[in-house]
Amino acid sequence: MSFKTIVVEDEPLARKSLERLCTKSDQLEFCGSFEDAESALVFLEKESIDLIMLDIEMPGMNGLELMDKLPYLPQIIITSSKPEYALEAFEYEVTDFLKKPTTQERFVKSIEKVVERDASLKMRQSNLASSSAANELYVKSDGRYTRLPYSEILYFENVGDYVKVVTPDSSYVIHGALKAIYAKLDYPRFLKVHRSFIVNLDKIVDIEDNSLVIAKKMIPISRAHKPVLMDNLNIL
Repeated sequence: MSFKTIVVEDEPLARKSLERLCTKSDQLEFCGSFEDAESALVFLEKESIDLIMLDIEMPGMNGLELMDKLPYLPQIIITSSKPEYALEAFEYEVTDFLKKPTTQERFVKSIEKVVERDASLKMRQSNLASSSAANELYVKSDGRYTRLPYSEILYFENVGDYVKVVTPDSSYVIHGALKAIYAKLDYPRFLKVHRSFIVNLDKIVDIEDNSLVIAKKMIPISRAHKPVLMDNLNIL
């Protein structure tokens, strides 16, 4: 598979360098470059792209603001000369952060991450589509371990350094990162819909725009996760 790719970069030399790297890659289909976020947004509202090489600091709309306005969120590789932007960039669950100037070797590693993330996404989609026997987990609470069948869990919510596990009758707070918990879950009906939420697809009441409802709880859906969510719903 070749990934349809664009470059959004206001610095002419950096833009030309990224264009050359993209056109040399057998895994990318270079679809154009833009010197400002506004022009890129107009293009992205009409075209479907798999990957954006995106600068952050640009005149007018910056790269983070562009991601907020996108109608969908493809894979993103942030390109910036300022590493202090890395933490904020990864809040958007970008695929990688490239520090400028970019070497070909480092660029190739970024594209490998794009390929790996795409393969992981497709595998999870396949697992979600298949049936699976219900499983369970044990939550440590008040010095004892409480058994929770996966089928009874409504959602997981990130709360600071903790994760809240919510069922119809109760909730349990456990120490850990949502990302690590998601990697351990062996139940195809759990899906991460936002950096702070994993939901049980069987418990969704309704979906509207960029949010869903489970047991009267309004849960946000990120642009990055919405296509996967919609692909795994039985929509008439």
